[in-house]
Amino acid sequence: MSLKYFTPVILLLLSLLTMNFQCRDKFATKPFEQRFQAEVTISPLKKTYSLTDTIWIETDIPGKFLFDLNSSQNINADTGTIDFGASFNEFGTYVQNPPNGFCIVIAQSGVTVDREFSQWATGISIKNFGCGQPAYKVKTGIRPNIKGSFCLALNQDRLMGTCTNKVIPYYATISYKYKNVDLGLDVFNALSTSDKGGNAGDVFYSNKIRNREVFVFNVQ
Repeated sequence: MSLKYFTPVILLLLSLLTMNFQCRDKFATKPFEQRFQAEVTISPLKKTYSLTDTIWIETDIPGKFLFDLNSSQNINADTGTIDFGASFNEFGTYVQNPPNGFCIVIAQSGVTVDREFSQWATGISIKNFGCGQPAYKVKTGIRPNIKGSFCLALNQDRLMGTCTNKVIPYYATISYKYKNVDLGLDVFNALSTSDKGGNAGDVFYSNKIRNREVFVFNVQ
């Protein structure tokens, strides 16, 4: 089967598996000491955007206390760095990343945002943010380049970085989830089974939306 017939669910599944492998393979014999999770806000939150709209995503972390899933408490992680970002995927059977990507990114002052291109998605990544910063509050804008149905999937299970002034490096991961509740499940349900990636894609994305890891919307 030609690659052009694969749907975005394949890319997202592979990217998630790859991230998990990279994070865990090195430390396979020992569980992480902390599994941090941070909330992310979307502004403005809409079902449908235009090509002139900018979707802003921002970590809702006013300081450097991060919620640890292992201990169910906030921990002061003021000597670490975080990687923050998302994958901008298009739904459909015939998906082809345009020359300038599915979207452009708008960075806040002093922050570098990288873009990574594949056939099915454009990745947005802010790396090693935190050292010398008063908070892990970081924001980036995403402006669609083409019309269609898309999802914005937040990064999961990224390794926590360590500042040079920390004697013992962090042995932890950080994941992200949306603070917004209405994340476009109705928009996703309106897609055809083929565009969802079949029944497997339907189940996969529905769970990710309910877990607040994925936001689905249209661009017209």
